[in-house]
Amino acid sequence: MAALVAAVLAATACGGPPPSSPVAVATPRITPNPHLASPATADQVFRALSAGGLRIVANNAVTGENGEPVKRINATFMGWPLDVAQYSTTDALDQVTQWKNGEKPTQGEEPIAIVGLNILVTWGPTTGATPPAPDPQKAAGLDRLVAILDPLLSPLRARTVVPVTFPSATAAPTAAPSVAPSPKPTTKPKPTTKPKATATPKH
Repeated sequence: MAALVAAVLAATACGGPPPSSPVAVATPRITPNPHLASPATADQVFRALSAGGLRIVANNAVTGENGEPVKRINATFMGWPLDVAQYSTTDALDQVTQWKNGEKPTQGEEPIAIVGLNILVTWGPTTGATPPAPDPQKAAGLDRLVAILDPLLSPLRARTVVPVTFPSATAAPTAAPSVAPSPKPTTKPKPTTKPKATATPKH
């Protein structure tokens, strides 16, 4: 009997099953906004293009006359010259890029010119009777170039020999909440007229 009591006491001392360990809750990752603040620098844009996987070879960096552009990085991308020019302000850049978005370049101008904030990116040669159009490989390179520049410098405008679409400009707008139509008032049924009672004939 004593042995049975001792066994019961030992089982009671052990208690129930061990407490379950707390479940770790994953912390949501916050995606940083890649958009650059104005005025942006040519170095920021050039680093972003390289980080985006574009094989760009930097040749040199120069400054323009009268301090504008503040800095221009001359590089090569897919065999064409690519320049990233930084102006002091957006107004200073607007004075040298007084063309409308979608306008086509003419003789002596680059086939691709993209403007965003205070940055001007040009791509392609300026020689020849007309600016050359990119071949299929360069057209794919242009799409990749735009895909990197758009989140950095939007809104963008471009003067190009081929149409360019900016992702931020074609983003689907948020749908407005639909308003349920108010129910129409129900018409009350007209009261039915009761038939008049007929008099019972007297015998």
